[in-house]
Amino acid sequence: MRDAKPPVVESGSLTSEQMALVLGHLPVDVSVMDAQHVLVYWRGPTFDDCDDEYIGRHVDDCHAPASRTYIARMIDEFTAGTRDEAVFWDVEDGHQKVTRYAALRDADGTYRGMMETIVDVTALEGYKGRGNDLDG
Repeated sequence: MRDAKPPVVESGSLTSEQMALVLGHLPVDVSVMDAQHVLVYWRGPTFDDCDDEYIGRHVDDCHAPASRTYIARMIDEFTAGTRDEAVFWDVEDGHQKVTRYAALRDADGTYRGMMETIVDVTALEGYKGRGNDLDG
C-alpha cells in the first residue's frame, strides 16, 4: 500500500493562527491519533458533546464498544502498511455522513498515526449540473 501514496503538493507556510482559521473553515470534522493511538486533537461539531478528558487517551476509550473491532483492525492494518484508509458512511440524526480514517505516514512511509475525518454530505444531494451564480 505504501507505493500508492498520493503526491504531496505544498508551498508556502502558515502561522498557527492561520492554520486554526483554515481548519475552522473546512467543512469537515477532524480527529488525530498519534502513533501510539492516543487522541491528540479534534475539532468540529461531531465532538461538541465529547469531554476534553478524552484528549490524551487511547482511541479505544473514545469509541463505542461496537466499533472497537473495526478500530483494532484499522490500527493493525495501518501499522503493518497493508491499508492506508478506511471509509464508512451512515445516516445520523437525518444527516448522511461519510467517515474516513487515514494512516498518517511521514516522507519515509513510517506510520505516525491516524486521522479521522467526518463530512456531512446531506446537502451535496442538491449540487447537480453547474452552479456558478454568486447570488445563489
